[in-house]
Amino acid sequence: MIVCNARILNAPRTGVGRYTVELLKRLPDIQTIRPPAVLKTMLGHGWEQLALPIHARGHLLWSPAGTGPVLVRDQVVTVHDIAPIDYPEGYSPAFRRWYEVLWRRLLPRVRAIITVSEFNKRRLVEKLDLSPDSIHVTPLAVDQSYFYRRSEDEVRAVRRKHGLPDKFVLFVGSPSARKNIRGLIEAWRTCRDRDAHLVLAGGVGSIGLAGGELPDLPPRTIVTGRIDDADLPALFSAATLFAYPSIYEGFGLPPLEAMACGTPCLVSNVTSLPEVAGPASRQVDPYDVPAMTRALDELLSDAALLSRLRETGLSHVKRFSWDATARQTQDILRRCANDGDRALAFHSAR
Repeated sequence: MIVCNARILNAPRTGVGRYTVELLKRLPDIQTIRPPAVLKTMLGHGWEQLALPIHARGHLLWSPAGTGPVLVRDQVVTVHDIAPIDYPEGYSPAFRRWYEVLWRRLLPRVRAIITVSEFNKRRLVEKLDLSPDSIHVTPLAVDQSYFYRRSEDEVRAVRRKHGLPDKFVLFVGSPSARKNIRGLIEAWRTCRDRDAHLVLAGGVGSIGLAGGELPDLPPRTIVTGRIDDADLPALFSAATLFAYPSIYEGFGLPPLEAMACGTPCLVSNVTSLPEVAGPASRQVDPYDVPAMTRALDELLSDAALLSRLRETGLSHVKRFSWDATARQTQDILRRCANDGDRALAFHSAR
């Protein structure tokens, strides 16, 4: 039997949590093992390392959120990125050290590693000296029965709820430094369009950014705070442009969700984003603030370009399917489970 380390489901929903939920919906034969909700942060890590091996004994364990118990060899781990190693300035020293020690002990021992982009596979090989043969790429996807261009009534309702203007550039994401929200704000400061607004949604809010306060916001900037999942498709549909100038991504799901809602995208030209967003997006150097400003000015002033990006994005996003990702994941898990059963039978016969 295959069981899932479902500790991530106790955390606020992020891209990793969405990945876990979408795959579990499509893999009903996998049983989940989940700690009590009160066990969070380090207590959750302790449960994962000490209690989970007991619960998973005799089964293949799938750990979908980048961590897993070091004592369990019969395990497949999904690693979404290695940002604590690749982008250390975004994390505390203790956090970086924990993940580097964990990954170096865990990943060489497990039966297989799943990751979500070719970029991340290369980084796992280069930084952790792992065999490329042990790493399987299964891209993330978008549920297009949920993320699709919403009706004018739904769009008007979300505008009213969050006080949004008719024309705006949208960012959705966490306050992590690697999301480059400061760079986007600085690019917006000199943007020429005086009719458009910049809307920062997600974990960005009154607490500021990871590692510091929000900078002084330029005019026509709106900070909404966290958005209910139920509002996201209409919010994407309402936006004139979606901007995601992240410095580091293992995959980068929000641009695909925006494309599925018919919203053109401006993304970084680094890490996984060119691989994921491809020719369906406008790409820019995230470290070059003037270039970002020029891209925003060009896109906001060129309706024909926005229309072309919208149509290309709607076609591009169809390449990414949770059903396909689930099938690929199931094949990997079943092969590992069967290999484990054969190894157990061989040792028992001896």
